[in-house]
Amino acid sequence: MANMVYPGALHTRFDHTLGVFHVTSLLCDVFKFSSDDTRLVKLSALVHDLGHGPFSHVSEGALELFADRDKLKERLKGDNSAKIHELLTQDLLFSDDDLRHRIDGSTLKKIVSLLSHGYGEPILRSVVSGPLDADKQDYLLRDTYFCGVKYGIFDLQQLHRELRAEEDPTQGKQLMISADGVHALEQFVLAKYYLTAQVYSHRVRLITDHMIVRAIQLGIEDDQIEELTTLYRYDGSDSFVENYMQWDDARFMLAFGDIKLKGKYCQELVSRLRSRKLVKQLFEYPVLQLPEQCQEMIRDITKPKNREQRRKLEQELAETIQAAGIKLRCESGDPSNLVIVNAYTQKSVRAQSRNDEGPILVRKDANVTTFEEASDLFRSIDEKMVRPHFALYAPVDYGNQAERRTMETKLHKPILKCLEGFGNAR
Repeated sequence: MANMVYPGALHTRFDHTLGVFHVTSLLCDVFKFSSDDTRLVKLSALVHDLGHGPFSHVSEGALELFADRDKLKERLKGDNSAKIHELLTQDLLFSDDDLRHRIDGSTLKKIVSLLSHGYGEPILRSVVSGPLDADKQDYLLRDTYFCGVKYGIFDLQQLHRELRAEEDPTQGKQLMISADGVHALEQFVLAKYYLTAQVYSHRVRLITDHMIVRAIQLGIEDDQIEELTTLYRYDGSDSFVENYMQWDDARFMLAFGDIKLKGKYCQELVSRLRSRKLVKQLFEYPVLQLPEQCQEMIRDITKPKNREQRRKLEQELAETIQAAGIKLRCESGDPSNLVIVNAYTQKSVRAQSRNDEGPILVRKDANVTTFEEASDLFRSIDEKMVRPHFALYAPVDYGNQAERRTMETKLHKPILKCLEGFGNAR
């Protein structure tokens, strides 16, 4: 829903997939892969996102939450850390008649292996899934262009000129970058950081994400909409995959925003998204400035294990808002269901990249070091600088920005008191 903030952000996952394929082709030339490896990596790039459903990453949480894990236990046992949408990608690769007609079974197995834990030389997986993969290289430049911002720009050609395929005696061929490429890599990491901070973490984008997730949860658990349950209760069956393939963003919005579902929480939230009547941010505050006794709880409030505590907090905050004389607008029943709390963390650029780009190997003459050690810029940044935030969204109305500020001021102390009490109670 980024187009609600950036009107040009109407590009699709299909656009992105073609871009990933193109960047992968460039990287195959850079690393001089064999014709067989080139074909395998390019095919993997084309299908790497097949398992995404409506709203892609936004609704992934619903797939994880409502999946029938009893029926999936054989596929999830041991150290299998695959996400549900990755299992769906595997299902689609093996069940789609068109794919099976065009790609032999042996190659399909290699693709699944490459996308999950790797196949052949480590550098093959690095191109498709890694800290410098073609996916990131494409979406940073593509999202920057279509959003009309300048945050995510980096020099793709210079980065590619400095990439190397180096033989490691113990682990095989690895992706490395030359010492002259450190500045290009710094530019890439900064592009990812700024795009995350300014675009992906934009207030309205966070609100729309949470509205979609809440619509799915309420639609399944409270409204008991069978069609929605069927869409998200993944069980690995052929019938699930066949149904799942028929859904996209547009069908989701039309089906679950339909007037025939009026009176359901899901329909109300989807209708709000369609008509841009979003829930509003009433409170946003650094977690470290909240009452000390509630900081730990608030920081983790959106984690699945804390669903009950989150629900309780949202009910108490709904009461606090109404006690202040502010009306919560909800036509479907309990307005606290449309009160949403969110906790998110903005890490420093060094902390954000430490596990991703930090370990990338840098070749300088005969020596090899890591990007984190080779970059003077990154060593000068405080990696401990993290900023956890707490935000509250609610279905309220105001006529202008002055009314909004008055409402926020009126609620500031009561919300802090509510959070303090909740912390003590726990």
